[in-house]
Amino acid sequence: MADIPIAIDDPVKDEGIIRERLMDELCKRQRDSERNGKPEPWSITDVWQSSFPAFLSREYIDRFIERYRTYSEYFEILPNDMIRLTERGKRYCRDLERITVD
Repeated sequence: MADIPIAIDDPVKDEGIIRERLMDELCKRQRDSERNGKPEPWSITDVWQSSFPAFLSREYIDRFIERYRTYSEYFEILPNDMIRLTERGKRYCRDLERITVD
């Protein structure tokens, strides 16, 4: 996977990049779950390692995930370090897939 461009001096840009990567990963996992019967929810650690390998520490990502979860309502954090899309998040992914296919 390519390095993720992070603008150390531009936190707004960072958040946009992280938001996009997170939702891309969650949507990909949701598609895989629907097509292959793979179970959801998913491990936050697995999502982090897959989407944000440049981050050696999860601290920054965890803070962002919590903040983004609160205002987007696209996913929920579950016990045991698990994450899954809400119905709103699944609609977002379907809409995104429709846009990229058209």
